Amino acid sequence: MCQMVESNSENSYSKNIRHSVFAILDENHLLSPKMICAKLHLPYGKYGDYVNNLKSHWKSHYQYEQGSNCSSVHAWSGWCYVPQYVDRDLALTVGWERTKAKNRWLKWKDKSDIGRMMWFENGRVNLHVTSPVNLGKVKQLISSGFSFTGLIFDDKVMLQVLETIHHQGAHHVFDIGSPLPKKIIKYFEKSHGLTIKIGDKSHPKSVEVESHVPDWAERMDLFLEKLDSFFSANTYGKDNSKKPITSFSFEKG
Repeated sequence: MCQMVESNSENSYSKNIRHSVFAILDENHLLSPKMICAKLHLPYGKYGDYVNNLKSHWKSHYQYEQGSNCSSVHAWSGWCYVPQYVDRDLALTVGWERTKAKNRWLKWKDKSDIGRMMWFENGRVNLHVTSPVNLGKVKQLISSGFSFTGLIFDDKVMLQVLETIHHQGAHHVFDIGSPLPKKIIKYFEKSHGLTIKIGDKSHPKSVEVESHVPDWAERMDLFLEKLDSFFSANTYGKDNSKKPITSFSFEKG
């Protein structure tokens, strides 16, 4: 009988420790087992391994309760191309703004605040879309600056413009739920186009991942597009005679 009472008492004490450890980890999951023992006034030599196991159980329990840690896309960037014959002077009368930049790009800021565009003389249009981000919102931004303003009135041309949409980068925020030490990781910036920020002032309880297409990847993408166009224009016809060579320029670069 005494053994049963002692056993129940030990189980109750273990449950109390488990509850206390989980409560501490909910507030700050970065604490080590030794620090947790100190907070609970437990001798580390005796309870260190037990608290360490509890921390492992808490991690799996937390992930199970919370599900997958989805990110919040705070911004998206990309680009598309419009025909070079689109009238840039007319654009200044329908909402586009001139800038002081040397390359003379024009600025469009959508009235509904879904994003903005930078239109360059070679036809490239840089896109910046605010959260929440989806493809429909990207197309809406482009249409508001070119189709709804009358700069591009042919639906077929507009569809061709929308087909040139390319992803360039995004800003993802993963909420952890507790304060994190500040750290900026740029190790993968040039190779993979990734910058990781932890505990930044703007999101002290989140891991931020800023992604963008590296310059070398974008240049390769444009090169392959031009290469495909080049070979498509110079295939052999039925009469075995080669078509005339067309211009092979890199105006998009």
